[in-house]
Amino acid sequence: MSEGEQIPAVLQRKSRKKFFFFLVAVIVLAALAVAAEQVWYRYTYPYGWSHACSAGLCLSLPVYAEDHEGFLPHGEATPEASLSLLFQFDSSTLSYFGGKNISRDIVEAAFKRDGKLSPATCGWHYVEGLRESDNPEIAVAWDKVIGLGHNGQRMRGMMHEVVLLSGCKYVSKQEWPEFIANQKSLLAQTIASRDSNAPPIRWSDEESLGPNRFNPK
Repeated sequence: MSEGEQIPAVLQRKSRKKFFFFLVAVIVLAALAVAAEQVWYRYTYPYGWSHACSAGLCLSLPVYAEDHEGFLPHGEATPEASLSLLFQFDSSTLSYFGGKNISRDIVEAAFKRDGKLSPATCGWHYVEGLRESDNPEIAVAWDKVIGLGHNGQRMRGMMHEVVLLSGCKYVSKQEWPEFIANQKSLLAQTIASRDSNAPPIRWSDEESLGPNRFNPK
């Protein structure tokens, strides 16, 4: 092979090496980008994208009350089981119950197995025994996990998304103590106004609201 023929061959080998290293670099960068995206997604949506529809609960609970003498779901062994009566009344509410930390599959399996939910299979805290006509600022439900937005994403400074008798709202960590103090006062007033034949007002979040005044049936 002449000297003139060797030079293009050397250039071709160098060109192939450059292309190889370029290809490896592209693959490594793509893998890092995918890994970074997965880390971001897992951090931002620790339980996965959920779309826990608090607005759906806001709409469905009054409809239930209209057909049940003004009362929201109540009467089961736990507040969570009482809330799941909403599904028996309207099966389209299935996607609401997991909240932001429990998958739809788990919720659906619980309904198929038991016909109701337990504290472990319901993603919402619930206050049962309320009437639609009670003070509109009373909170009916709030998600069990802390700091997640409507679609299950982390929100800095957030405590809970809350379903009130009057609608939905977010409550920050800073606002939460005052919010809970107000809820205790509203619930005490409501309990005091009930007659002895009314369903007991009970809540699942005893950590926030304190011990129930009525024992579960």
